[in-house]
Amino acid sequence: WRKVFGDNVGVEYEGNCESFEKGKKIIVSTPFTTAKCLDNAEAMIIDEVHHAFGDARYEEILVNLEPRFLIGFTALLPSYKKYLIDPRLIKLLGQPEYLVYDFKSLTKIDPSFKLPKAIADIFDSEFNNLEDSVYEAFFKGLIKGNKETIKFLELTFYTYGKEAFCESYRRLIGK
Repeated sequence: WRKVFGDNVGVEYEGNCESFEKGKKIIVSTPFTTAKCLDNAEAMIIDEVHHAFGDARYEEILVNLEPRFLIGFTALLPSYKKYLIDPRLIKLLGQPEYLVYDFKSLTKIDPSFKLPKAIADIFDSEFNNLEDSVYEAFFKGLIKGNKETIKFLELTFYTYGKEAFCESYRRLIGK
């Protein structure tokens, strides 16, 4: 940030307010420190925003700071978390717009891009080789069949893990 914006950038953690008090235009901070140091914020960018969805502490801070612009980044936003947004934030900022990339697109942009190899957010465990190959096949679009069925199996696999995936697959075999 300093390479682009120079001396107008401050960094504050642990509840320190020095950069806020000096009137820095861009401050890299936690939402909690920002709330301690400011009554409101023009714009906020939140990394790992999936932690804010459904967390009353985050939501209260965001509502109280009344940003005109709010941008959130996350590597993985489980679909159910999209519905956990505090209605006060929607009233303040409007309906969120989700900009999604897929791994197939990233691979086209950068052939050296490596797919992530973990079930994140729920299991946080490393894939084994078989799980890794199934994961890659889903995201590269290599599995053919009814689109709704494939999407259901894909979501089941990376949301609930291999056991739920196998059980769902066994139930679908006869259909």
